[in-house]
Amino acid sequence: MNQIFNILLLIGVITIARAEVISFEKCSESVKCTVHEVRVHPCPEAAQNKPCVMLKGTNATIAFDYTPEFDAQVATAKAFWASAVDLPFAGLDQEACKYTSCPVAAGQRQSYSYDLPIMKSYPTRQYKVKWQLLNEANEMCCFLIEMAIKAKKGRKN
Repeated sequence: MNQIFNILLLIGVITIARAEVISFEKCSESVKCTVHEVRVHPCPEAAQNKPCVMLKGTNATIAFDYTPEFDAQVATAKAFWASAVDLPFAGLDQEACKYTSCPVAAGQRQSYSYDLPIMKSYPTRQYKVKWQLLNEANEMCCFLIEMAIKAKKGRKN
């Protein structure tokens, strides 16, 4: 069992190492957290500072490093299509402790990594996505990224 865990950990580290660092925006909401870096794999578009192209029917890894100003015994993740009315991102596992170390400790730099399935049912278009990591009191880390969802024909814009 321990050997399986070590193999999965190694795969996760390799995936994070291969991920491209992307540009992100801070959320307008009151946040109690510093997001240091956001990585997405695959995202070759990051080299040209363009939105990551996510292909329907594939997975994308979204990872970020953060330092919260809050503690959390249980952390929750939420993602939204950011618009006038934020629409929840369907299919996201909100149990953030599966993807980051818990309990979350104020002042301690941590990483979060999530394999996001890009469902075939998602509309093809460019989106601004808001990603939140919250504690029980709704204190949060939050950032926005641009992504484009396309059919699985290729990555061309």
